[in-house]
Amino acid sequence: MAEVELELRALAASVELPAERDLWPAIEARLQRTRARPWRRAAIVALVAAVAAIGIAFAVPTARSAILRFFGLEGVTIVRVHELPPVGKGRAAIGERVTLGQARELLPFRRLLPDLGTPDAVYVDPTQALLTMVYGKGEVRLRITEAVSGTVPFEKLVYMAQRVERLRVNGGPGYWIAGAHVVSGLFGEPELSTSALIWQQPPITVRIEGKLTKAEALAIAHSMRPR
Repeated sequence: MAEVELELRALAASVELPAERDLWPAIEARLQRTRARPWRRAAIVALVAAVAAIGIAFAVPTARSAILRFFGLEGVTIVRVHELPPVGKGRAAIGERVTLGQARELLPFRRLLPDLGTPDAVYVDPTQALLTMVYGKGEVRLRITEAVSGTVPFEKLVYMAQRVERLRVNGGPGYWIAGAHVVSGLFGEPELSTSALIWQQPPITVRIEGKLTKAEALAIAHSMRPR
């Protein structure tokens, strides 16, 4: 399947479209009225060219990324694939392990903390743009990451038929991805992720990942505030 078709299918899953209607009669009537007015005809041609340019942009990787950021979250790309790539176990976090107090001093943004008590581990990456909080020992049960929007770009790879729901979280745009998928660019090597809630709460992008339902993830998100 062509790459542009994959991108359009992915976009269709998160955009609500109105019922289809036959637009040609109205367009034909408009064209008839503009035959005596060349400047209006030129405007219509320019509009058609702009729509075509958007379609072409989806086929160009750099332009496509910009369009996806416009419709979604800055620095976050969600791509539908037929098969997930092989991944290793991955790391629970990247960066230096610190205390919550040290994280407050290192980070350039006000961290958001949930009503879950003290995390079992806290990490700040070398650029001091990414905070990771881990809840649970041994096999990670819950992981929360916060990063300055756009500074730590990452990609989510999901199955073609996987549910990706667009929603708003704490007033900002977000996505709920149900089930296993692959995340790349966040912790170095691509790794397998469980269900995840991602949203933008300026100036940061937040990600909650774990064996959670959407309702549980949203409850955690709604409890998060600067502390």
